[in-house]
Amino acid sequence: MLATDNTSQASPAPLQSQRADLASALSGIFRGRFCQIVLQNRTPQKFEKGETLYDIGCKEGHFFFIRSGVVKVGTITETGEEVIFDIRKAGEVVGELSASSLPRIDRAVALEFTEAVPVAYDEILETVQKTQPLLRDLIQLFCDSLVNAQEQVTSLASRNIMQRLTKTLLDLAGQLGRPTGKRIEITAYLTQEELAQMVAARRERVSLGLGLLRRHGLIEYTAHGHLIVDPSALRDYRSKN
Repeated sequence: MLATDNTSQASPAPLQSQRADLASALSGIFRGRFCQIVLQNRTPQKFEKGETLYDIGCKEGHFFFIRSGVVKVGTITETGEEVIFDIRKAGEVVGELSASSLPRIDRAVALEFTEAVPVAYDEILETVQKTQPLLRDLIQLFCDSLVNAQEQVTSLASRNIMQRLTKTLLDLAGQLGRPTGKRIEITAYLTQEELAQMVAARRERVSLGLGLLRRHGLIEYTAHGHLIVDPSALRDYRSKN
């Protein structure tokens, strides 16, 4: 088992399942009648792979409603390292932190060709204020985000690299996976560097970890470079390590 990397990036390692729950809750708030009102007659913007939807320091408070594609959300540390907080897909929303902080402290980048509709926070707030249940849900969601941030810090301090890596793979399988037999294919192409940014560890350490999991038959790669994971075997591995 790999030892804890004490030189890993000094930013919270994401708890992807909790982030996925928050993203799902946020998206749930903005579905149905809300989308019909706010998104009608709006044309999605197109973003090529690697293109930024919004960046750190941006002073425009827009939420981006993802119509297609996959987007990573994260930040850049003072030492220039990128940290990925979350992965969002079609039907979900990015940019919600602009509701509490401008200029932006986070950034969103397309992991593949993506279409998204930007909507100004003021427009969203005006619509939500007209429906009290939506307003209550939105406030609760932001409170949950604060709790989640604290849990991320705790996770980074208490879990070693292999625990964080296997947890990240399991959560990505839940977010972006499609069944292939008894295994799950993570449909977005993620580099080892991007996985390292999610785990908050050096790429070399994550590469070693992936190699170990592959030798144990817990993961494999498709011809297109997608990861295929065995969720049951990964959970069993985590419980023993």
